[in-house]
Amino acid sequence: MDENKFTKEQILESKQFSVIEKDILQTLLNENEQYSIEESKEKLKEFNEKEVN
Repeated sequence: MDENKFTKEQILESKQFSVIEKDILQTLLNENEQYSIEESKEKLKEFNEKEVN
């Protein structure tokens, strides 16, 4: 099944994410790429699971 893809700007305007999540996505997503909502959520998950040194 093909997922819809969105620009970084569209993702950041989405109601799917909290303000804090949008702040994180602002740094994680590339301007020149498109992402599905699921891909964006996965990036957030990976970010949140990173170990702090």
